[in-house]
Amino acid sequence: MPDALVTGRVQSIAELAAQENIGQPYIRRLLTLAFLAPEIIEAVLTGNQPADLTAKKLIRSRTLPLDWQSQKHILGFL
Repeated sequence: MPDALVTGRVQSIAELAAQENIGQPYIRRLLTLAFLAPEIIEAVLTGNQPADLTAKKLIRSRTLPLDWQSQKHILGFL
C-alpha cells in the first residue's frame, strides 16, 4: 500500500485512501511510522520496546516529532 505513493501508482493520499477503502486520517497516521527512529523500529521488531508501546499506541500517536531523540523520549525509550 505505502509503496503506491513512492512508485507513483497513486498521486495522493486521497487517491490511495479511495483505492484501499481506508480513511485518509488513518493512512496519514500510518505514513508517520515510516519516519520512526531506527532504534525504535529495531526494538519493536526484536520485542525490546517499552511494555506500554503497542502498535495501537504508535498508530494513534498524532504528534510524533521527526526528531529521533524526541521520539525516543515521548515513547519511553529514554
